[in-house]
Amino acid sequence: MKFSRPAAFVLASGLALCTVLPLLTWTLASSKPDVQLNSDNVRPHQMEDLTQKAILRDYTLAWEALSDALANNTTAPLNNNFAGFALEKLTQRVKDQQNQGLQTRIIDRGHKVDAIFYSRDGSAIELRDTATLETQVLDGNTLLHSDSGQVRYLVVMTGGADRWQVRVLETVP
Repeated sequence: MKFSRPAAFVLASGLALCTVLPLLTWTLASSKPDVQLNSDNVRPHQMEDLTQKAILRDYTLAWEALSDALANNTTAPLNNNFAGFALEKLTQRVKDQQNQGLQTRIIDRGHKVDAIFYSRDGSAIELRDTATLETQVLDGNTLLHSDSGQVRYLVVMTGGADRWQVRVLETVP
């Protein structure tokens, strides 16, 4: 079958879009979250600049790991970024998804994080996060459910040898 040049261009453009749009959607779902940390009102004392940068870096990495773990049904990304109760709970969530043949895609539109408590010894911090998220539950390529909006989290992070880890990540009303 022979196509005219305009028809061939339209056909080629359509094929290119069919290839690019799924990649663009995947890129949006897996892009680095925008996390803004406000530590102006933290008590009982202020955070050092290096600590604030480390918290921001490691909390951002934790959300990237969470998104990756739920999208790919693997617990491996969770191990470096979560500990204790948060790790147990998220590991179970991934296992439940695996058993049901589902996956979750998180499209992260940003986090406004307030530091509330920073322990005197510098080993723990409590955060309040207002996250703007779109969560999609998929069965293969079939979208089963989509929900978007703001979700509030109570977060506790503890310092380790080389990073901060999320120990508590709980939704709050």
